[in-house]
Amino acid sequence: MNPVEIIIKKRDGQILTAKEIQYFVSGFTNGDIPDYQVSAFAMAVYFKGFNDDELYQFTKEMIETGDIVTPSDNMKNYVDKHSTGGVGDKITLIVSPIVAACGLKIPKMSGKGLSFSGGTIDKLESIPGFNVNINRDDFQKQIKDIGIGIIGQSDNLAKADKQLYAIRDVTGTVESIPLIASSIVSKKIASGSKNIVFDVKVGVGAFMKDIKSGITLANTLVDLIKDFGGKSVAVVTNMNYPLGHYVGNSLEIIEVVECLKGNLPKDIEELVYELSGQLLIIGGKANNLPQAKLIVKEKIDNLEALNKFKKLIEYQGGDSNIINDYNLLPQSKYNIEIKSDTEGYISFINAEKIGMISLRIGAGRINKVDKIDYSAGIFIPKKIGDKVEKGELLGKIYYSSNDLILDSIIDKFNSAFEFSENPLNEPVMIFSVIR
Repeated sequence: MNPVEIIIKKRDGQILTAKEIQYFVSGFTNGDIPDYQVSAFAMAVYFKGFNDDELYQFTKEMIETGDIVTPSDNMKNYVDKHSTGGVGDKITLIVSPIVAACGLKIPKMSGKGLSFSGGTIDKLESIPGFNVNINRDDFQKQIKDIGIGIIGQSDNLAKADKQLYAIRDVTGTVESIPLIASSIVSKKIASGSKNIVFDVKVGVGAFMKDIKSGITLANTLVDLIKDFGGKSVAVVTNMNYPLGHYVGNSLEIIEVVECLKGNLPKDIEELVYELSGQLLIIGGKANNLPQAKLIVKEKIDNLEALNKFKKLIEYQGGDSNIINDYNLLPQSKYNIEIKSDTEGYISFINAEKIGMISLRIGAGRINKVDKIDYSAGIFIPKKIGDKVEKGELLGKIYYSSNDLILDSIIDKFNSAFEFSENPLNEPVMIFSVIR
């Protein structure tokens, strides 16, 4: 076969055969097909897409380029949750202990954050001693013992995906829905997950900027998981505004603990109850959403979910005393309070701008090899619709670097807020639920 012929065929909108897809994926994985041809292929897919058969075959080939994990016991009670990423998105760390407390098993392989989108692994690594690199046997034993474990993603899972993503990142094809879907699903299936709730973020602080694209991606993910014999639900959610009150790794761990103690901001509460509830239904622990939400409330109120989080920390070598003493978490050297110079009701908080500030103060990374400051972050006490008086606290920035141009950061922070003279309704957090 000739890679040029395959590129031309896809460029012209024709359907690729299973053998052509297999040839191309194995070719760029083993280095026989150079990056410039892979770039041309990615651009052809960006414009012409895949049909269902092509997407399934492409994802299958991606899975088979690396290790495939098979849980040692019955997978019936195994569930997973995946978020496409956002600003202040610590929902996984709240939902996972809840569903584990309900008797489900939730083994998670998560990634580090890149750009302004925070990573679950980074948040956990801000806990002193927490080890995200435990071996597979210990991980499986932990899942049997306590039903929950969260580790870093292996580079040997769907190896072709890492190579392809690096090319998509520099060729303007990151937003390709079939390539996004195959990337997510190939890693999920390879890691042993087939019963999944997807949190598809939409808005200025997400990859998908509009609801239509988010719903298209959600449908694609659900259909693709079904093709691999799994069950899934995709919840399309609002990422125009930062989630909760904190952005930044150790600060978000504090908010996770507070939520598991029952102190949930309204936006987080809505997402946690919806996503946890959908997982309970998929996992056979509830028949419908109202019933599932009552179970979720019980596990938060009786602190069983908090205890699961405590056990998660302890099993993976972390200091669980952070649950009662937040000073044990990394502390920033400095902080600066930003007061409002406007009176009114908050009508908008730009998630992308807040995320870019977190990047500038060291809470995120531009390249995966960059070191991050686990103590850096942002506190935003107000939410959309809240009244703000002139001179009232609008935000607090935690940082440790002496190289920051604070005036520029303060200006950027202020520019993220918009105000209205009149009260507003709370923003819609869930746009659509797709099964």
